[in-house]
Amino acid sequence: AKRILCDSHDVFLVDDRVLPIIPRWFGSYFYRKGKAPVKVNLKKKDLRHEMEGATRSYMVANLGKGNNLSIPCGRVSFDNELLSENLKSALDELCANVRPGWKNIKAVYVKTESFCCSANLHSS
Repeated sequence: AKRILCDSHDVFLVDDRVLPIIPRWFGSYFYRKGKAPVKVNLKKKDLRHEMEGATRSYMVANLGKGNNLSIPCGRVSFDNELLSENLKSALDELCANVRPGWKNIKAVYVKTESFCCSANLHSS
């Protein structure tokens, strides 16, 4: 039943108050398929904006076991404003989940499909 549910939807939105207990209910299949639940705050007044932002976001469920991490932040069809907003949001979330924040992040690069090399945004 969990596999059918996972395969039948593209994204799963979860209230941020219950997000900590969701992984044991969903199981590992959702995370292996890259469909980790995305948190939303259902107490916000502008719920439409919250839902739209959540459906365009990407949640890092597992920061990985290595020392490199790749996070998709946008698509080619996004305009520059939306791309920069997504990148800022991704970096804020990354700093909140990696201790002690920016001190533990050595470099940040932006890479696109059309360029063979990456642009360095941050180096420590």
